[in-house]
Amino acid sequence: MKIIIKKLQGGEFVLDVLPTTTIIDIKKKIFRQLKIPVDQQKLLLLGRALADDKTVSFYPNIKEDTKLNLVVKKPEGLYEVSVKLFKRRGMNDLEAASSADRVLQVIKEKFYKMSWDDVDKLCYDCLLDERGVRRPPVDKDNDCDDL
Repeated sequence: MKIIIKKLQGGEFVLDVLPTTTIIDIKKKIFRQLKIPVDQQKLLLLGRALADDKTVSFYPNIKEDTKLNLVVKKPEGLYEVSVKLFKRRGMNDLEAASSADRVLQVIKEKFYKMSWDDVDKLCYDCLLDERGVRRPPVDKDNDCDDL
């Protein structure tokens, strides 16, 4: 059957699914088409979020040409992730926020102590292609030593 995925930011597209297709599989198809990470996607039907582990047949309202709304969640920043980690380790809100601030400060200090070559290497290490595979290193152009 065909379902319509409608992005709240505008635009829609059609996906072919089976009744046995799970919601997480639909999200993976959306990732392949739109490059939106699966963990940042939320699919809604009639205003309710669909559970990743459920199949299309679990939701009787999903029929041919049903529109599912795609909401893209804002990814959490380092600060938010740090606060959650510290809270899981038993800290209260104030302690977790203070520790997260310290983590960001330490990272900033370490970054500013890095050489340009180290920053360059770090940037290249962070570049991933569409498949999540590290891009091959680029040969450095020795003609430009402006930095």
